[in-house]
Parts: sequence; C-alpha cells; structure tokens
Amino acid sequence: MSAADTAGAQMLSLTLNGLQVQARPGQTILEVAQAEGVDIPTLCHDPRLEPYGACRMCLVEVEGARGPMAACGTAVREGMSVQTHTEKIRKIRKFVLELLLTNHPLDCPVCEAAGDCRLQDYAYEYLVDMVPWGWRPPVVGEPGEHPNVAHFGARCVLCGRCVRICREVMSIGCWGYLNRGYDSEVDTPYRLPLVEVDCVSCGQCVSTCPVGAIVGQRTPQGAREWQTAKTVTTCSYCGDGCRLLLHSYHDKVVKVASQVEMGLNLGNLCVKGRFGIGYADSPDRLTTPLVRNAKGELEEGSWEDALARLRDRVGSIRGAKSGSAVAAICGTNCTNEAAYLLQKLMRTVLGSHSVDAIDHPEQAASERALTAAFGLGTATNSRKDLRTADVILVVGANLTESDPVLSLDVIKALRSGKTVIVIDPRTTELATKAKYHLAVKPGTDLAALRALMRQILDLGFKDADFVAGRTEGFAAFEKSLADVDIEAEASACGVSATLLRAAAVAYGQAGAAAIIYGPGVSQAPQAEATVSALADLAMLTGNVGRPGTGLYPLRSGANSQGLVDMGVRPDGPGLSVEEMVAGIESGEVGALYVVGADPALALGDETRVRKALDKVDFLVVEDSFLTDTAQYADIVFPAAVAFEDEGTFTNAERFVQRVRAAAPSLGESLPDWKIITLVANALGGDWTYSSPADVMREIAGAVPDYKGISYGKLEDGGVQWPCLSAECAGMPILHADGFSRGKGAFVPVESAARVPSAGKDFPLLLLSGSAREHHATGVRTRRSPGITRLLAEVALQVNPADAKALGVADGESVTVTAQNGGALDAAVRVTTRVPVGMVFLPAFSATAPVTRLMVLGVAGPVAVKVQRL
Repeated sequence: MSAADTAGAQMLSLTLNGLQVQARPGQTILEVAQAEGVDIPTLCHDPRLEPYGACRMCLVEVEGARGPMAACGTAVREGMSVQTHTEKIRKIRKFVLELLLTNHPLDCPVCEAAGDCRLQDYAYEYLVDMVPWGWRPPVVGEPGEHPNVAHFGARCVLCGRCVRICREVMSIGCWGYLNRGYDSEVDTPYRLPLVEVDCVSCGQCVSTCPVGAIVGQRTPQGAREWQTAKTVTTCSYCGDGCRLLLHSYHDKVVKVASQVEMGLNLGNLCVKGRFGIGYADSPDRLTTPLVRNAKGELEEGSWEDALARLRDRVGSIRGAKSGSAVAAICGTNCTNEAAYLLQKLMRTVLGSHSVDAIDHPEQAASERALTAAFGLGTATNSRKDLRTADVILVVGANLTESDPVLSLDVIKALRSGKTVIVIDPRTTELATKAKYHLAVKPGTDLAALRALMRQILDLGFKDADFVAGRTEGFAAFEKSLADVDIEAEASACGVSATLLRAAAVAYGQAGAAAIIYGPGVSQAPQAEATVSALADLAMLTGNVGRPGTGLYPLRSGANSQGLVDMGVRPDGPGLSVEEMVAGIESGEVGALYVVGADPALALGDETRVRKALDKVDFLVVEDSFLTDTAQYADIVFPAAVAFEDEGTFTNAERFVQRVRAAAPSLGESLPDWKIITLVANALGGDWTYSSPADVMREIAGAVPDYKGISYGKLEDGGVQWPCLSAECAGMPILHADGFSRGKGAFVPVESAARVPSAGKDFPLLLLSGSAREHHATGVRTRRSPGITRLLAEVALQVNPADAKALGVADGESVTVTAQNGGALDAAVRVTTRVPVGMVFLPAFSATAPVTRLMVLGVAGPVAVKVQRL
C-alpha cells in the first residue's frame, strides 16, 4: 500500500528492537525498519518490485509467531513486537550466506560488482570465513554479446530481481528460471541472445542485480564503485526528466546509474539515459572555435578572433538592415539559464523578437489550444497522479518509444487493473496491452473523439456541476455535436462503433481519468482542433483539477517546456523558426544564431532548409559537434555537453530540476550560458554573470511562475511550477480551484476530415516519430556506441500485405519518394505494427532524413510511393 493510499489512515504502534515506533497500515516490517534507520539485509528486495521473500536474508523474529518471518513480505500489525538481529537470526543469515557461497565463483578481483556487491558486504558483516563443506566455485564463462549488458550466470544467487523487474516494471520478460532444484539458473528463454528476446536494452536488470551476475559491459575507462565521484543530475534527452547518478573517473563520465525511489523516475532508466553517454567521447567533439577562412573552409581559431568576427559581421548586418534582421534558434537540451540569456540577448541587445525553439512547430497548435481552453498551455498534473487514475487515455503517442520511463507508469496502471485506452493507427506496445485499442486511420483521431463525446452525452455521463460552475461555452460545444452520427464517425476513422461506444462508457464512468497525447495529435492536420476536443472531453466529464485527471501533452526534449517558460518564442513582429527560412529566402533575415539545434535535419523540406542555411549572409552555430547545420556556418562555437554543464531543466510536467557538471568541459569548449554571455558582451552588452546561479536569480525575478525557485530550493529535488514564493512547495495540480483563465472554455468541435491518399501515384501514407534508441535527429545518439551497436540506421516499417504487393522482403532496400520530389533509400522492416496502406520511418537518420519527404509548415501524414531498389 502506497503512502498516498494510507495518508488518511490511523497510524499503528509496534515495538522494533525494544523501541516504540509508528507505522502506516499496509507497511511491511522491512519498510518500517528502513524508515527507522534499522538495516535488515536483503538480496531479493527492490522497492520497485512486489515482495518476494526468496533470499531469506531478511528473516526477523516476531513475538508470537511460529518461526522467523520474512520482513519484506510481512505487514505490520498493531502491537507487534519485532527483533531484527537476535543471535538466532544472525546464525540463520550466516547459514544462508554459506549456502550461497558454496557454489559462487571467487572472481571478486575482476568482477564488475566488487565493492558494490551485497553478497560481498554481508559475507564480511556476518563473519563468513570458510564454508564448512568447502567451496565449489563454478566457471564464470563469457559475458555474452549484448553491446551494453553482460551476463555471468555463475555469479547468480537466484534472487529473481532481474526476472521480476523485467516482468513487473517493464512488462516484457527477457529473463526467467531454467531447470529446477539444485540446477536452477536464470537465463533468457532457450538461452537466446538478449537482443533476440524482445530486450529493449533499458538496463533495469543491471540496476537491480545485487551481485555481479548482470552488469554493464566493461569499458577501458571503467573504475570501481569507490573510485568514482558521484554527481546527481537530470537526463538531457526526452521530456521525462529522469534523475541520473553519474560516475566520473579521471575527468570522464564512465557510468550512468540511478537512485532507487528517488527522482521522478524512481530509479528507472531507458536505454538512452543509461547507455547513451558515449557521444561525449566522440572523436568529432568540437574543442576549439571554428572560423570560415577566405577559401571558404572552416579552420580552428581563437575565441578572441571568433568573437571579433561575430561583432564585425553582425554589426554590419544591423547597420545595413536592423537588429530584427538577426534571428536565433534554440535546441531543447539547452538549460533554462542558457535559453533565458539567448532570448535576452535577442530582445535587449539586438532588438529582435525572432527567437524560437527548434521544436516549436511540433508544439504550437497544442499550446494555443490548451491556453484557449484552460489559460495555460502545459501539463495540468504530474505522472504521480496516474496511479490514482481509473482510466488513462493515450492518444497519438507511442510512449514506450518516445517517453520510455513515463510509459512505465501507464504499464503499472495496466498491471494493477486500471483501464487504458489507446487511440493510434499503429499497433504500439501499449496498444497490445490496453483494454481498448482504437486503431484509427491516420489523421482521423478527431472523428473518434467526436464519437466518444457524443456517446458520453447520450448516456448522461456529463459532470453537470463541473460544467455549470467551472466552464463556459458549453451550449455552442453541445450544438457542434448535435448532428454527430456515431456510425458515420466510426466509418470515417475505421474503428467499429461498438468499440467506440465501449471506450466512451469506460472513460465517461471513470471516477478519475487522465489524457496523455503526443505528436500523433500535436502534429496532425487538425492538431489544434484535436487538442481542443481533448480539453472538451476532460471538462465534459469533470476530469480537470483533481488527482488522477488532467491532460499531459508530451514534450520532445529535456527542456522543451523550459524554453516556453523562458520566453523562447517569437512575440509580435518576431519570426517563428519556420518563418525564418522564408525570411532568409527573402533577405529579411541576414544573420542566424543556432544554439544546440540542427535545423538542417529537424525542419520539414530538408532540401529547402539546406539552401536557406547556405544562403544566409552570416550563420553562427553553437554546438558540441559539427552538425549538418554547422557545416554551413561562418563561425562554430564549441559547446560543453550536458554533463559538463550547470543549470536547470524543466520537464514536460513542469518540474524544474538541477543539471550538474560531472566532468570539466573538453578543451576550449564552454557551457552555453557562458558562450551566450560572451556573444552578448561582444555585441555591446555589459553582462556580469559569474555562474548559472546568478542567471537563475534573475529568472526568479523575471518569470512569475519561477519566483520562489532557487538552486538551494532545488538541492534535494525538483519543484513543480508555479512556485510563487520561497516558502511555496510548488503546485502539483493546476486549475484545482479555478482555471488560469477564470473559467474553462469549451470549443465547438470541428467536423473530422479524412486524410486521403494522393492517389495511385503516391498510394502510401508515411508517418514518422521516435525510435526508442535515438533522440530527435540523433546528433548525440548517433555518436554513442552503446546506442549505434543496437540500432545504427533507420528502417522503413511496412505492413506484410504492402510488402507483398511491392515485392519486397524484410531487410531489402527501397526508395521512398514524396510529392515534393524528395527521395531517400532505406531498408525495409516488415511488421504488423503498421496498418495496411501506411509506412513508418523514424526521424533520427542523417543519411535518410524523413524531413526530406516533408513540406515545411505542413503537418500530418505524407503521401509517398515506395519502389524496390
């Protein structure tokens, strides 16, 4: 039973080692002991898992019990008396250790877990000297061929933690028990390689193993646990905001770990977070400024020369045009401090409002719709609330690929019997587990939502009190649904009317229902109307402003939300990131400053964007690598990577969290905030920031929702804005007492338009999105060996029926051509995950960028033709 479940319950009194203690109903003896600072040894316990009681190390004596009890699985009772370290218990624990060591290898000098091994610790603590019946150590064997995970079965103590974390937390099942009795062992099904048993390379088994049976593959830079410095920071990939524990040795980060029950991720990580750090040691890291010479070649230069060139060229452009002729693009892994300074540079030093985030095109429609409906264009609740939701509706989001750690909360809800509804054309992993999968045709989510709301109204599931007291515009909204025919909407979206009605009943009857939506909605042809419909659905049923309710728009980057908060959006006359391309083409934009982004690959119509980057009078790029965009630059400033930087990120749920440096910047590279300060001063500013903390103090004075946030306040964990004073703990749930705009605004629901194929010449619809192993355009993940050895290049996902019609087999190469003339080659992956008539191509490739097939500023599926090479 969780703390949330027992918050209002009466406390229990019991005696622990002779002392009176208090406990919540449902707590185990182990949990109470840990809370009181009493160390009970365990090998099979992990707070992320259900109690198992396999190792018998946590046995304790309970007064009145027939024998010793397992502390991990025994709930406390009123008046219970527990002794944890009696002589009898110590002898039992020593005996258990002797049994385990009988058949355990003695390879501690070369074991990756040496110094961080529970078996080693307990053997020493319980004075295990010589096993009475003698050691019979088995041969350790080879570590296996997985790029990141090494398995040494001979070291296994059969605690079952790897088996259970893969099943209970990941809902996969890569590990299992083989044989029985003395011959029992843990391995993959049929002893197949990990990569062949649906392993997603998350490393959860590595994180939970108490010994050295499953560890990370050894690297040349490796170090023992006690040799490394530990730094707590925040992951710089997706918008989940996972807490990391970085291990550094000799000024290099050599390992990424996590802290169980700490951070939003509670110790869970994905493949990118755990194994995607290799980019920092990539041979093409930039360590000095680059300046384009008279021959048109980039060559190394000094900071002084680069800044002088910048001052002269920008000054010339400002003189010939104006400050507004300068534009800036910010990447989503820039810190809040860097983002704030960038927009301040543009607005106060240069007088330009043309500053935007690289992912703004993905988020613009969602932000507008939520702001119109609620007053704020952001997530209303946090993932902590998902555990109290009765129903979770996931729309247009392949969570296990785009937000793997957030998806674990949905998986946990599924395992606990909660209802999950997925609206998605693809058969995603969550869709296969959900109670209802509404497999809509691409771009027809709105038709399904119209049918759901019509059914909810017909069955009287409207929350009349909420609608009357908290909202406005309901009459016009209801009128827009008056003529909705559920059968017709079912036909339009390709889902049976029976299934739509059943999903509507589940959502409408829920005591608390939450909505998570992703790029399948926010980048759809009717994105703004679809997000408005989701807001309408939540208000119609009163599912806003309470635990377990609300809307969760996914964000693509670690600080996508922070960029919005810091003002990295064009105001008034400013140009959006897409308008900047047209501005360069027309001559309106003469200089472009790109910080931590790669628009050459990220924006639609790759060919057009590259021409613009080549044409702009003056291009400055600030990055850790010579990206596709940087190759066009006149000046390239070398930026530190995320774990060489200090500052904060704000995740998709509004949690502001610290980013800390675990290693010094490489060569002459500098953190983004410091480079932007140098640029500002070169252009006439008089900035005196000495640290990111100085910038955060200014942010607290300039951004009302951050008024109470400081580095001191963030020392122990994140704070969810708005945080309006130093005493404020943040606001987990928005719109609880009233909407930010006063009353929630219903929006009449647009009629749903089909997204047609372009006809026989371009008969397939192409969708794109995330791949679990990579992030965004892959600038960092493509440079991380722990990632590229798992997935080096994109593959075009094709339904078996379409593959047969095209005459292509799995692994064969094809050419994909779009109506805009863009074409690329890719290998085929035949899968039933995509429906007939649709193909899917991930977005991380530099050699086959999906943006080549897209039109700048046009959202939604792209009509393509596929031809065998």
